[in-house]
Amino acid sequence: MSVAATIQESNSGGGSIQRVTDALLRILKGSLAAGASDVHLRAKHAPIVRMEGSLRPLDHPELPPRFVELVRDMLASYADIPEERLQAKQGDFACEVPDVGRFRVHFYRQNNTAALVLRAIPSPVPDFATLRVPPVAKRLTALDRGLVLVTGATGNGKSTTIASLLELVNQERSKHIVTIESPVEYLFEEYRSTFSQREVGRDVDDVRQGLIGALREDPDWIFVGEIRTPDEFDIALSAAEAGHVVVSTLHAQDSARAISRMIHFYPEGHRDTLRQRLADALAGVISQRLVQRRGAKERILATEVLMRSPTVQDCIRDPNRFRGLGQALESGTSEYGTHTFDQQLIQMVRDGLIDENTARAAASSPNDLVRALKMGKRY
Repeated sequence: MSVAATIQESNSGGGSIQRVTDALLRILKGSLAAGASDVHLRAKHAPIVRMEGSLRPLDHPELPPRFVELVRDMLASYADIPEERLQAKQGDFACEVPDVGRFRVHFYRQNNTAALVLRAIPSPVPDFATLRVPPVAKRLTALDRGLVLVTGATGNGKSTTIASLLELVNQERSKHIVTIESPVEYLFEEYRSTFSQREVGRDVDDVRQGLIGALREDPDWIFVGEIRTPDEFDIALSAAEAGHVVVSTLHAQDSARAISRMIHFYPEGHRDTLRQRLADALAGVISQRLVQRRGAKERILATEVLMRSPTVQDCIRDPNRFRGLGQALESGTSEYGTHTFDQQLIQMVRDGLIDENTARAAASSPNDLVRALKMGKRY
């Protein structure tokens, strides 16, 4: 049934749309007030929220199938989503819910009923200090060319970190920033920079076409929500080589795994050439993990930071030296601001932010981390 027909039917049924709206607002406002990042709505189940990484059911009656369908259609109407897009079995969009805030919405079907997952999008965009992104990352705003990646698992704040980086560019530099997203999450108010925010499926057919188009749109910075295919990566890398700053995300645990994944986008016979290109183009990698704060329910950010340096470039170019990348990050702390996850975790334990068990569970080399803590090793 179309959105318009759904609303018309519900209005003729005694004001059910208003009841659905009121119920949805109560769920969303209560969830956000409790600190939830995600809200799950499924037919025949009570709402579930994700708080500090854990799923928790709400004390709420089961949701009727019709309620979830109406919520989907209502949210889609806020975003002016064409009716035909809702006929798909799954899809994504972002919308502003009046009096609540902005959400990324994923709709899908399960057990032949409608289901939704809403992720809250913070407003205003948090700054680096609030997120605990290391200050060295601010150097990336001065770039005029190069590839910048933010890596980590889903739900570890990659999109928010990139939004904070773009907002900093917006505040400090006069640049044209083109974004290619699915969907557009953060909406930017233009200060010194201008934005062209293109949503896949609404403004452009796919990421590949968006990247090709972006190169003709006089961009300074290009943000790609996620690079998924070798073809997309090759266009993005070429754009970085051609004098643009390209920012994107990868699902990789750390810098070494991100670089390895990019290299393995290409067949064996092309990887040596790619290593050379990547060593020249890669300007920085911020890898992220959210860890449990000591004595609190909230999680805080732990990072690994790679910045371009001669030693890092040599590790990328030469596969025989690639295992030394971690050591290059450790030794580059004072000069380049780089650090590994384990370095930061050790410092977080010493600062009383996390306990040793949390650090060991999140560490890349747990035994080395424990040994360093016992020896009082400092970086």
